[in-house]
This record gives sequence, C-alpha cells and structure tokens, in this order.
Amino acid sequence: MVRPDLTNLSPQDAVVTLRSFPRRYSAEFSSIDGTDLTEELASRIGSSGESALQIVGEVTRTWVLLRESLRQILRHDEVFLHPAITNPALRQWDTQVTESLFDSLNRFIEEAEALAALAETVSPISAWARSGTIAGDGAISALDLIKECVSVGADGLSRVRTTMSQVKG
Repeated sequence: MVRPDLTNLSPQDAVVTLRSFPRRYSAEFSSIDGTDLTEELASRIGSSGESALQIVGEVTRTWVLLRESLRQILRHDEVFLHPAITNPALRQWDTQVTESLFDSLNRFIEEAEALAALAETVSPISAWARSGTIAGDGAISALDLIKECVSVGADGLSRVRTTMSQVKG
C-alpha cells in the first residue's frame, strides 16, 4: 500500500477531504447503480481476497476507532490508545458483512460526517498538538490522528476502485 503524503495536510483540509469521501466512494458504485448487479458486484471478492463492500465496512469500523481515540485525546490528559491506531495489521474486523451496500454506504457517510464534525470543533488550533500514547508505540498527536483518518479513507478508496474494476471486468 502506498500511503499518500499528508505531511502538509491542515486540519481544515482534512475536514474537506473527509467530507469528500462519501461522494468519491459512492461514485465507484454509480456506474452500476440502478442495475440488479450493483449488490452482487459490490459483494464479489477481488484478487486481494476482499469485496468492495467489505472494504467500505473496514474503513467505517477503523474510522470509529480513530474518531473515539481523537475524542479522547481532545478531552482527556494521559490517554492510552490501542496499537491499531497506527498499525493497520492490527485492524482485524472479524465480522461477516451482513449489511446491504446501501446500508454500508449510509453508515460510512455518517462516520465521515462525524469525524469531520469532531475535527471542526477543535479549538484553539493549538489543541491539534495534544497527544495520546499508543500502547507499545509512543505518542500520536491529534493532528497525526486526523491525518491517519484521511490516509485510511484514501487507501480504502483505492482498494474499492481496484476491486470494482476487477469484478466488473
């Protein structure tokens, strides 16, 4: 996985990017929208061993973890966080996909908005420097955490795009 360079990403840019993800993810399914194949194609397994529907669910669940961690950092001192915050290999969501594509996308949209809304409440700007400790890995700032949210969304979008391209072709 090639991670995007988010070195200069500002909190405001992160909010805009998070709010753009619902439209961008939905666009990956729009070319088949309105057909009987939409749900089937979204559920088909690509060469990576996962379906686009699974990827959407993974991104949503990861964002829930990251949003709660960000909330803790912003509200409490001496916060200890799960190692999955910075280690994607520990983000194992052993749950079967039972939702429809429509329901999964709605949950995804809700979580993207919740993250963006939380990020907009951060004030003063110096609050982005607040940090928490990741078990066994050191500190992470609120700013680095919101950047991780954008990175997870971008990676997921790339994986959805690749998977949908494979299962359509």
